[in-house]
Amino acid sequence: MHPYIHEYFRRLRLLAWNKREQRPRSLVRVELFLILYMGIFLALPNLVWPSGDSVLRSATLRVLLVCCTLGLLLGAAKYLDKRSVRSFGLRITHRWASDALAGAVIGGTIPVAAVGLGVIGGWITVCNPRYTPTSTYLQNIGLVIVITVSIAIAEELVFRGYVLTNAIEGLDLRWLSETTTLVAAWSVSTLLFGLVHQAPTLVAGIHFLSAGFLLGLAYLLSGQLGLPIGIHAGFNFVSGYVVPMTSDPSLVIVPLSVSGPAWLTGQTGLIQTGLQIPAALGILGYLWWRTGRVGVAPRIRAKLDDEWADKIK
Repeated sequence: MHPYIHEYFRRLRLLAWNKREQRPRSLVRVELFLILYMGIFLALPNLVWPSGDSVLRSATLRVLLVCCTLGLLLGAAKYLDKRSVRSFGLRITHRWASDALAGAVIGGTIPVAAVGLGVIGGWITVCNPRYTPTSTYLQNIGLVIVITVSIAIAEELVFRGYVLTNAIEGLDLRWLSETTTLVAAWSVSTLLFGLVHQAPTLVAGIHFLSAGFLLGLAYLLSGQLGLPIGIHAGFNFVSGYVVPMTSDPSLVIVPLSVSGPAWLTGQTGLIQTGLQIPAALGILGYLWWRTGRVGVAPRIRAKLDDEWADKIK
């Protein structure tokens, strides 16, 4: 082989493979993981339940997606990352469960507060319930809880657990400070989260980006996925089914009449987007109450240490 060609392939290999850590580099790991995840996400409905729009079908597919995502994460942890799966924010303890519950309260409060502001502003009117608590209705409520929790688990495993964890390590460069590394990794995770959510308008795009920052903040400060999963699930359930601002929701607990513009009062409107700021303060307050401190979690800062040097020797 010509020396120039040999050198070209050597440098190409250096870009994709970390010889010291004996694993693919962070960028390669993230790319492979996202390609496999998107393949599963797109193929699963066609392979398992090709048609229909029932709540049961949606719940079944979401649960299967969570199972596949967990399997993908286990495989990536063993063969790509060569680390414990618990390092992705899955160190399950009683605190993890309490974080998830607190997160659900924080996330659910955002749309409730948005409705309150909409009522005060005259853009929203609370209507009388149109549904009776039949067994079918209660069953559907249970199914939509499964749907929203499953969506939250799958997306947080991917964008906070895997992407943000690897982005922190991949951007841990000598010429970047710890703060710059964390902010850059946080931004990468948020951008990818925003890109996979269809945003028909600029306002909706801003909403998804700000949601990504909020969920990333919860992960960076708590060091576990319990809090961001709770926030994600609580917001989706309350905004999608408890007090939905869509014109024709398939299932609703408290029906609303919305006369305000969608860019202001919609589920991705500016009111709900702006309320993510007090939600972030709620995250800080909760973690200060639980741990007595506010700052990046020790297990997140530990990812910035050169731990692989000792392991590979």
